[in-house]
Amino acid sequence: MRSLQLAVESQSAEGRFLVEAAHGVAGMLPEDLDPGNLTIPFGVSVWIKRSDIDLAGACDAMLQLRSAFLTVSGLDQRSEPVPLLGGDRRTSALNLAVYLDGLVDRAARSAGTTRAELARAALELLDP
Repeated sequence: MRSLQLAVESQSAEGRFLVEAAHGVAGMLPEDLDPGNLTIPFGVSVWIKRSDIDLAGACDAMLQLRSAFLTVSGLDQRSEPVPLLGGDRRTSALNLAVYLDGLVDRAARSAGTTRAELARAALELLDP
């Protein structure tokens, strides 16, 4: 148990966020996207808090996840839309989480795998 705690403590804020976000996005449910549902805002907030990263770093890390999801799934990167980030990083982080949810669905179908397996493969590629 102590070695796991040391490994987590030695991981960078970005690395911790990548792990939180990859597993968080993989665990999203269709009802999480319902209007008025606060699962995504609360989830993104928890990922940020647990990893001790700022909003700009969180957005950058989610774009890294996007690239990793595309790579491990075999989806055509040229045909996949690139999310635009606005000046408000809070809104950008929430929009990226919603975008990644849809991407994980498409990527998992393309790769013939589950959302969780896709997240694990993306994290292996990123090696946070």
